[in-house]
Amino acid sequence: MLWKLAWRNLWRNRVRTWLSALVIAIGLVALIFIDTMMVGMTTNMVKNATDSLMGHAQMHALGFRDEYDVKLTIKNLDETLEQLRKDPELTVLSQRAMTQAMLSSSGGGEPVLSLGVDPTEENLLSKFDEAIIEGEYLDSVSGKKMILGWKVAEKLELILGERLVLTAVDAESGEMAQSLFRLSGIFKTGEEQMDASMVLVPRQTLQKMLKLGGRIHEIALRYKNLTPAGIPLRPLTQPAESSGNELLLWTELMPSLYMITQMTDLSMAIMGIILFLIIALGVTNTLLMGLYERMFEFGVIKSIGTTPWQAARLMLYEAICLGFLSIVAGLILAVLAIALFAIYGIDYTGIEFSGVTFQEKIYPSFKWDRLFIYPFLSMGFTLLAAVYPAFKLWYMLPIEALRKRKL
Repeated sequence: MLWKLAWRNLWRNRVRTWLSALVIAIGLVALIFIDTMMVGMTTNMVKNATDSLMGHAQMHALGFRDEYDVKLTIKNLDETLEQLRKDPELTVLSQRAMTQAMLSSSGGGEPVLSLGVDPTEENLLSKFDEAIIEGEYLDSVSGKKMILGWKVAEKLELILGERLVLTAVDAESGEMAQSLFRLSGIFKTGEEQMDASMVLVPRQTLQKMLKLGGRIHEIALRYKNLTPAGIPLRPLTQPAESSGNELLLWTELMPSLYMITQMTDLSMAIMGIILFLIIALGVTNTLLMGLYERMFEFGVIKSIGTTPWQAARLMLYEAICLGFLSIVAGLILAVLAIALFAIYGIDYTGIEFSGVTFQEKIYPSFKWDRLFIYPFLSMGFTLLAAVYPAFKLWYMLPIEALRKRKL
């Protein structure tokens, strides 16, 4: 009987009920939609970062990342490679030689980070071949071809086929070493730093120039089974401290990006609490208005024997009915909004955030548990908002209520 009475009371003022329900529904839609878009954005950022040069993890000699010292090559390379390849989770491995160098042409010079790669290996990890906008990708692990970022080409006013000189310090004597290359391709990755300061050459050619023999500076790794945050499911086998090498996940290589992914849940929790508190105040106001409008009626039902607990339950039941109506409306609107943006997305292409440039549209990343968590919180805050009006009804004296008349 109380449920039926609460539902009927809710519709005595249809406009106010619908407005209150709409406020709660919009808050619910906002939380679910923003949550799915933030997850989609962080997933997109991690994918862009790990699909580029970085990979999911990298191995270097201890101290190499501090100054890119050309002498600090990976220790016990053959044993290290054998150990890494035993991991069943590993899908791609790319060996790289690298050094800071000066690139010279007839139009001037520019400091660059020179990367010596095996085109076949590198193509599986960083997909530079897909970023080529002019010319062609490297075709062998040796040779004299070079590809570079479009901003480097623009600064030096380079054209395809132009001869370029790469100058760097060799690893054996510390003296200057030079090698002549021919520009075969220009790439555009969308990453500011890579496009403005990176050149790729065949690995064996760079190793010969730097007098490295068969040594390398970096091993980039890609794994197949990842968590939703883009981290390998199984802990990586770390090299022994005595090996002189270190294996770092992308979370350590780009700590700022990892921090953003970890802050998503916290920021959504803070946003949700603020939004639901505002909604709760609105619901409290709605229920109090209904209480004062029906003060005389409440006085009558309490006078004929309705207990304070029954009267308070009536107010709580009204809040539950209002919350249920809002949740149904909110979920329908949220699903429609997510479905719409899942088709069209939000185009942030070219925008850089936390060192990562968006390469494609952002689409919502839907999590089914959000369809239960946020509605549950919405109902909880709606009930919380009904506590004060319910207490007022509990302690209301019938004699005082009977003196009131609906305005």
